[in-house]
Amino acid sequence: MRKSRFGIVAITMVALLLGVLAVTQYRAQDVFSRSLTAENASSLTTLIAQISDRNSSLRDEILALQLRLDAAQGASQSSEITLRELRDQYQQLQVAAAVTPVSGPGVEVRIEGPFDDRAMSDLVNEIRNAGAEAIGINGSRVAPRAWFSSSGTGVVVDGTLMTSPYRVQAIGSPDTISVALTRTGGIVSQFGLIYGRTRFTVAQQKLIDLPAAANVEFRVAKPAH
Repeated sequence: MRKSRFGIVAITMVALLLGVLAVTQYRAQDVFSRSLTAENASSLTTLIAQISDRNSSLRDEILALQLRLDAAQGASQSSEITLRELRDQYQQLQVAAAVTPVSGPGVEVRIEGPFDDRAMSDLVNEIRNAGAEAIGINGSRVAPRAWFSSSGTGVVVDGTLMTSPYRVQAIGSPDTISVALTRTGGIVSQFGLIYGRTRFTVAQQKLIDLPAAANVEFRVAKPAH
């Protein structure tokens, strides 16, 4: 009986001891697990913070690069615009200097009969004042510094002899130039009074082709810096 009671007590003590060990082990595992979880959460928090900082830094770098790219593109577009403007200005100067062939609508003044160098110079100046962008006489381009002189058989323009009938062609607004020339009291009317035997005809043209002027040379003038 005593052995039986002793066995029961022993079994009970062992069971209690095992229970205590089990609880202790469980608590130890729980503490370890919570510690590990806390450490992982802390590590993750630090990692997330680092990633967030890095992302913020990358965003700043991307923004800076985008601004530089926009500035570069703007500068490139500005350079293209400036280059295009300079090219247009260069072409306009070539036209004005009569160093390049040109074509376009305009007016043709046909003169049949006696005509002198002063009258031709006045006519060319009147046409220029009316907005002509290019002028030619008998198929030859009139340069900006063209000079006129008389000859027994015609008019000399820049050393080239021109004879009647004269064809003075001007590229520009046909309406503006023709109105300026044919208005009452205008230069054509005055020529009609002075040169009674000479016939003057002004006609608008859809297309006029003029070559570059010959012997365009600048001996004194130099580009300004």
